[in-house]
Amino acid sequence: MGVEHGTTTATPSQAAMWWLHQRAKDKSVYHITWRLVAERAIDQAALAAAWQWVVDRHEVLRTSVVREDEDVRLRVRPQLRAFVRQVDTDETASEELLSLLAEEAQQQPMSLEEAPLARLASVRAGDRHELLLTVHHLLLDGWGLQLLVEDLSTAYAAAVAGTEPRFDFEPEPFSQYAVRQQAGAPWTADVEYWRERLDGASATTIAASTDAEFVPGAPGVVFRHTFGEAATAGIAALAKRAFATPFAVFQAAMHIVLARGGAGPDVTIGTELANRMTPQEQGVVGYLANLCLSRGHVADTDSVADVVTAARDDAWATIAHQAAPYPVVFGALPEETRHRLTDDCPVGLSHLGPIGTGLVLGDVGLSLQPSPNRAARADFSISTWEADGQYHAEIEYNTGRYDRATAEALLADLETVLAADPDQLVGGIEVTTRSTPARTERAVAAAPAGHGGSDTWRHVDAVWADLLGKPPEGPDVDFFNAGGNSLLLLRLTAALEDATGVFIDAVEWLAEPTPRALVTLLSGTEDGPGEASTTVSLREGTGPHLHLVPGAGGSPGDFRAIVDALPANWRVTASREQEPATSVKELARRFAADLAAEGLEPDLLGGWSMGGLVAYEMSSESAKPLVLIDSPPPVGSTPEPEGELFAAFASAFTTGLPAVNGESAFRVRVLATWLAASGQPIPAETLDERWHAYARHARLGEAYVGPAELPVTALIVGADLDSAGCEDWAARFREPTVLRTGADHHGVLRDDVARQVAAAIAEFDQGRRG
Repeated sequence: MGVEHGTTTATPSQAAMWWLHQRAKDKSVYHITWRLVAERAIDQAALAAAWQWVVDRHEVLRTSVVREDEDVRLRVRPQLRAFVRQVDTDETASEELLSLLAEEAQQQPMSLEEAPLARLASVRAGDRHELLLTVHHLLLDGWGLQLLVEDLSTAYAAAVAGTEPRFDFEPEPFSQYAVRQQAGAPWTADVEYWRERLDGASATTIAASTDAEFVPGAPGVVFRHTFGEAATAGIAALAKRAFATPFAVFQAAMHIVLARGGAGPDVTIGTELANRMTPQEQGVVGYLANLCLSRGHVADTDSVADVVTAARDDAWATIAHQAAPYPVVFGALPEETRHRLTDDCPVGLSHLGPIGTGLVLGDVGLSLQPSPNRAARADFSISTWEADGQYHAEIEYNTGRYDRATAEALLADLETVLAADPDQLVGGIEVTTRSTPARTERAVAAAPAGHGGSDTWRHVDAVWADLLGKPPEGPDVDFFNAGGNSLLLLRLTAALEDATGVFIDAVEWLAEPTPRALVTLLSGTEDGPGEASTTVSLREGTGPHLHLVPGAGGSPGDFRAIVDALPANWRVTASREQEPATSVKELARRFAADLAAEGLEPDLLGGWSMGGLVAYEMSSESAKPLVLIDSPPPVGSTPEPEGELFAAFASAFTTGLPAVNGESAFRVRVLATWLAASGQPIPAETLDERWHAYARHARLGEAYVGPAELPVTALIVGADLDSAGCEDWAARFREPTVLRTGADHHGVLRDDVARQVAAAIAEFDQGRRG
């Protein structure tokens, strides 16, 4: 049995990834999304049943990751209702659109503290059927994901047949593996091997095209490459000559390219191994993979076959010592070696073997498409595999530091080495790739510029220098680029707490790991800008003053077409929410207070949609005439289902959205995909902010019940508002004016209809003045 109540300590590798996740610029970099194209239609009911069976079967799919003090722990839910998201449209979708959808699914945030950290979506676009399976890498590696899909296939076949699934074995809960890791595995000999093996080593990387520093989760891109016939034949020849695996051949080729590229004869790269040495471990669905370092000594007088033989020997030794978690190994290395190696290896190489091949869902064939990452885990990560007699690679690289030409040049150089005669001397091989040690020494600055010599700055200088060997070069230098790592991070915050008595949450500092941010956290001197006024000026003028309130989730800019069409002398202001409010009445009070604070007294109050309700409440206190643009009557209403509410929100952007079944965050990602494919890209994060504001405002509007009548005149503009709604409004005012338009709810703010509304407002104002 696994953990059903409470928590268990995460493995060292999981804890290390947790810290890397905290400092990642784009945290989706630690998501794994398999985009699987199905050869024919998928039975959605069977898929839903199968996914629930798999979630019930595998503890890791019910696990969240929490931090308790400085301890990273796994929390397992005994039960969890599984859910398959769906995107469904009869329209044929382009490859670009489907790729964008996979990228958005990949980027949708996951809260590590909330299970599940796995999502499954089914996509149908015309005759095209796909599955999008996204998991957090902290819980699953590629091997575990392969096992997961195999179990999903078994469960799906049973669901289609109307039977219970029969699996080959009962899986070991991942928490049991984690407990064994914490119990003290016999790693002493392994750690000592790595201490000797890595003595004096420096991580090697590709010389960057820019001066940008590496940050985990920096912008990245993925593409695939198929090696040519000469390279494929060369791999076979070298493997046979040296009795080596293809992976060892690829490692040797990378060693040669980096050595010949200028880094020197001693090169070190990262290799990710499955770390599943026993049949028991091979059946664990979870994160067992381990980072090991592949170090090569490459002399010009070595032949290609010599380097492959050395890589073979290194690979065999690595397999024997791979069980020691890299964070444990890294922590045991001398500080100087840790500085040169870094804890986020900049060049990584892995061989997938059977991972991602032979995939089916019951009897439906599945083919794995390129990874949809938009972020990079390292400078370069290359995964290789063999299929159909050819070798392939998937390359992920940091687009902030490299261009596509650099990536393609690296692949071309690998092709050259792999195709070379085994007896070719390394010194005779020319490469275009430029390489360099990953971390170079910087000149020591005397002190951070402009720190003023305060005690707080002196504490930061002293602790920084003690841990990194020199004081910070400036107030905004990045801790990790200056030689820091996750181990030193905790030591730094603890040392500063000892020196100052002020607790610093390491995770909070990771948002900006600089000396300046440390001083701010220690001194508590960060001053907020204060709450800004909710009043915005849209147009200055000496004529009538109209004040407008946007609709749910809207902004003052929504009124620009109406404002442009009003007479040139009109003054127009608007309100915008600065802090979330809990009711329409609270919004009205805030907006009115800010108008008064600026000495403004509008002649007319107006609003669109929910904004009309806020204007109505404002008028109940000020008795100002009203302009209500397609606003629902203030009678309260039954809350609208979220799906219908989102459809109303999406209609402001597009009318072509497919049917979507899933949580609102997923719906937002689908909307972002369709907008991008139609040439109207809006970042999903922006859409998500607008959606949450819209949903909150809509709920406030549904709950609002206003005064039965007001002693003011009003212009009531109807679009989606029906006759009954117009009549309800009209009964509340003295001398109401009603304008029915042929537009929809959003169209009333656009083009000719907006000009019609502006003309009606001007006429209404003139009429009320007599």
